[in-house]
Amino acid sequence: MALREALITELKTLPLTQKVFPSDANFILLRVTDAPGLYKHLVENGIIVRDRSKVLLCEGCLRITVGTPEENENIIRVIKMYKA
Repeated sequence: MALREALITELKTLPLTQKVFPSDANFILLRVTDAPGLYKHLVENGIIVRDRSKVLLCEGCLRITVGTPEENENIIRVIKMYKA
């Protein structure tokens, strides 16, 4: 739970984040300004992520799994590298 909350807090500070949906699961649903581009960037950098953009009411959303502290730090680092 602490890892999820820490990841959510970090994700909320990123400029491309439009919304972080509440979650009690081991994943976070995140609406971003450029879901297809960010998805491609994450995959190219070895991050496993789900593009939920084509799911009704999830347009522009990616699903990120909460990992270890190191994995979560890596996700944030890779997202910060993304240039839309």
